[in-house]
Amino acid sequence: MSANAEIILEEHHSVLVIPESSLIYNEKRETSVEVPDLKARTGRRQIPVKVGLSNGARTELLSGLKAGDQVVLQ
Repeated sequence: MSANAEIILEEHHSVLVIPESSLIYNEKRETSVEVPDLKARTGRRQIPVKVGLSNGARTELLSGLKAGDQVVLQ
């Protein structure tokens, strides 16, 4: 017999969240995301962001984007 449990240590309400798969980490552990940009040669550009809590699938976004902005999934 087995069971799965989830322990909630902290919870934030009314925050922006983005998919974990949209985050890009560099060697300095700085975080950014790619956003669509039709003016760029590649059609996208990187934006630095500050992240908060994560559950492994979704991550809280503290700064860098606003509600309604689109991100490119990796």
